Amino acid sequence: MNDVMPRRLSMLVASVLCLGLAGCGSRSPSGEQSGMQTLSNIVMFQSTKPPPPVEKPLVDQEEDFVCPSVTIADGGAAIRAQSGPDSGSLRHQISILNVARECTPTSGGGFRLKVGVEGRVLAGPAGGPGSYYASMGMQVLRGTTVVARRAARVGGTIPSGQGGTDFTHVEDGIVVPPGKGDVEIIVGLNPAGAAAPARARRR
Repeated sequence: MNDVMPRRLSMLVASVLCLGLAGCGSRSPSGEQSGMQTLSNIVMFQSTKPPPPVEKPLVDQEEDFVCPSVTIADGGAAIRAQSGPDSGSLRHQISILNVARECTPTSGGGFRLKVGVEGRVLAGPAGGPGSYYASMGMQVLRGTTVVARRAARVGGTIPSGQGGTDFTHVEDGIVVPPGKGDVEIIVGLNPAGAAAPARARRR
């Protein structure tokens, strides 16, 4: 009798430890999850099954890679249309408010680039509802070499009863090849006839 009790107690402790660790018999012979494993998944992942392993983006693998910042050209942050020198003659103004970029490194030190621009069109005292647009240029330089150049028409329509409207523009699919020298991304609103933004100030 004295030998039976310790043996039963040992078996009970082993069973409890096995359940607590959810490792003993966690899957049935058919490969299905046990109830304990399913509960563990619900607690940890809010699902009966664990999520698939997350593949790290390439940018994390390129530890030395730094996505270059975007700069706005001198005089290219806003364009005004007005009939006279005083503020009361302003018809409308188109402005760049925010810029952003996203880089995806490629082999050899190059990368794919996406640039986004947010802006606003405002009606002035001498203006009113209507559609207002401006030309926006973008250059990507590596050192002194232009590796990409884009142009777009940005702006929007101000409805009746409103003083302005927002716009968003995204340039995608820009390929920057490997090379020497720092990369600059320059955007700016251009006066009529301007082909590219002037040298920029950092944003």
